[in-house]
Amino acid sequence: MYSKEIFIKDPNGLHTRFAAMIVNKASQIKSKFNINLYIKKSEYTDWLGISMLALLSLRVHSNETILIGCKEETLSGINAVQELLNYIETHINQGSTLMNSIDAFIEESKIANDQILENVPIGIIVIDLNYNIISINDYALNIIDHKYEEVIGKNVNNIIPTSELPQIIERKIKQFGQIQHINNKITMVNRSPIFTNDTVIGAVGVFQDVSDLVGMKELNEKFSKILEASHDMICFVDEYGKVSYINPAYKEHLPEASQNVIGKDIFTLSPNGYRVKAFTERKKVENVIHNKENVEIITTLDPIFIDGEFKGIISTSKPINEIKELMGKLKRSEDELNYYKEELNKHASLQSSFKDIIGSSGTLKDILHICEMASKSTSTVLIRGESGTGKELIAKAIHNNSDRKDKPFVRVNCAAIPENLLESELFGYEKGAFTGAVKSKPGKFAIADEGTIFLDEIGDMPISMQVKLLRVLQEREIESLGGLRPQKIDVRVIAATNRNLEEMIKDNGFREDLYYRLNVLPINLPPLKERKEDIGLLVEHFITKLNEKLNKNIKGISKECILLLQDYSWPGNIRELENIIERAMNLCTDEYIREVDLPSFLKKSTTNTKSVINLDSDEILPFEEYEKQIIRAAMEKYKSFNKAGKALGLTHRTVSLKCQKYNIVVND
Repeated sequence: MYSKEIFIKDPNGLHTRFAAMIVNKASQIKSKFNINLYIKKSEYTDWLGISMLALLSLRVHSNETILIGCKEETLSGINAVQELLNYIETHINQGSTLMNSIDAFIEESKIANDQILENVPIGIIVIDLNYNIISINDYALNIIDHKYEEVIGKNVNNIIPTSELPQIIERKIKQFGQIQHINNKITMVNRSPIFTNDTVIGAVGVFQDVSDLVGMKELNEKFSKILEASHDMICFVDEYGKVSYINPAYKEHLPEASQNVIGKDIFTLSPNGYRVKAFTERKKVENVIHNKENVEIITTLDPIFIDGEFKGIISTSKPINEIKELMGKLKRSEDELNYYKEELNKHASLQSSFKDIIGSSGTLKDILHICEMASKSTSTVLIRGESGTGKELIAKAIHNNSDRKDKPFVRVNCAAIPENLLESELFGYEKGAFTGAVKSKPGKFAIADEGTIFLDEIGDMPISMQVKLLRVLQEREIESLGGLRPQKIDVRVIAATNRNLEEMIKDNGFREDLYYRLNVLPINLPPLKERKEDIGLLVEHFITKLNEKLNKNIKGISKECILLLQDYSWPGNIRELENIIERAMNLCTDEYIREVDLPSFLKKSTTNTKSVINLDSDEILPFEEYEKQIIRAAMEKYKSFNKAGKALGLTHRTVSLKCQKYNIVVND
């Protein structure tokens, strides 16, 4: 830093007018040389930028030395420093006496202001644009426990780490009633930027130790009232009937009434208004509706009492149209919440886990190990298996064993929902999206957000919907019918099917890209005929479960019955087994299920293994009896309406109707 000293000779020292002259000259020199000049008193170690606040903070008296310097020891820097020194010597040290009376008046005012600031029972600290402290009074020095020469010129955050004065300069905002911890003391602080015209030149902080505040209870009461109603239009009237505060919402909604209202008497502003009524009667005026500046508003006015002493009133108002809008939003939220509750009650009642899956076969244990691994992931799962093998039970077990167990589990049967309704069922719709949409309805994906959605019978989903589902899986967002923008979702997808998706891909019945997106974690459930060793355990489980449902006390099943059950092919898998056990328990009159309680086709199943139709008898049975045997045999072999129909040369629908007609228990 290049610098030179100069001796201040004027009897009044570097007073206000001289400071202004130096600041003006320094500005001219900067324009001329593009050099920033700095100043300090010789006994201080920190340099200050030349500004009115900085010069006055130095308190330079007569016969004291100051230093003028710059950071560039170049010819321009040396000339800039010398020019300011010459100016001080010529215009200040040898100044005319013509301005003495004006200087005396200015200095008298400054001294008075300095004495006021020194003696007020609050701390005052001022910083310049470089965040350096340029003024501080004794009260503030006592709070921070520093001496004047230790802080002048220092960055405020180096002295008070919790200070927010730099942010005040940057954001050009005011702060009131802030709590700040300084030197193990709790203070209440007001902060404000300092402007000259429209330019910020620094910031001032005013703070006080809370224990020193005689009127703290009053301040707390006023501030709490303001904070409680901060979203409304607020007007505060003091105990003298003068408006002392209006908030930004008040100014925004009532711009004309806000003009120059601070400090005005309410008896002059609106002698017949509600503020006068509340002020005069010292009583609350609640929910009055009136019109102001063509804005219909609802207002409540509260008197403020501190220790029984009246301290004014506070009015809080809100535009009626905002209230109507809020009520509309609340109604929509209530409708949506009620819908969610209904759906969650339907879909989240079962609290199953892997322990609910019955069986001890090696195949099942391998599957459960895969399921346990799948429950720790968020990847898509595709469960394959014939109808009745327990695909939904596996899906619920994966969900209930995952981190999403406390979130919704939502099941969608893709085959049961008509194609024209499937999109709105999955993704929801907005009010007015189509005729009959009298209110908005969230889709299954929205309901399952943060949880799991189980897409059962995914192979029956139409191609048009497969495209939209693929986009949901890729983008992780949905768009409701009539919606304006997509909605991000976090849903774990588990799909299931009993159909041959690979064959469907070849026949263009299923999208290959969707198949690979779903088939990340494949789980293949074996049919019951491939895990017949589990039939005994399953029967015991169903007996225990159905005893409670049927109010029975069946203790078990005979070994002969188990052998019959194990010898059957079970085209309906576990679901068919449960139905047969329930039928047997309803017919059972003993403590144990006997062969007599089982359906007749189970008893004959061991004798009809070689020939589908017995024509050895002399008696020819009706054609329908042979048709029944053929349909049952085809379904036992092919396990689906489609495959059985192809083998018999019949349509899928014909085979389905024949099964219904002859009460053949098969689920496609």
